[in-house]
Amino acid sequence: MVTLAQTVRPHPDVIDTTLDTGETVLLHLDNKTYYSLNATGTQIWQGVKAGLTLQVISHVIQVRYAVVPEHADRSVLALVDDLLQHRLVQYLEP
Repeated sequence: MVTLAQTVRPHPDVIDTTLDTGETVLLHLDNKTYYSLNATGTQIWQGVKAGLTLQVISHVIQVRYAVVPEHADRSVLALVDDLLQHRLVQYLEP
């Protein structure tokens, strides 16, 4: 189970593009998984790409969208867990 103290990174076989609408599309080149992120998901993805811990990403979401910490934490953890299941991200090796 993923925790806020962890850091994940994009899987090396994943490419992404941000659309004019603010959404981001991810494509896993090996297994052909296609995934679409809304604006909040895009913000989380950008934090993942920057190598931020999930706790820091949650804090960014709290500030940017004026949401309570528990809601931001749940949103970050849920999305990252889903991305892990689809092999779009992987744990960062220590």
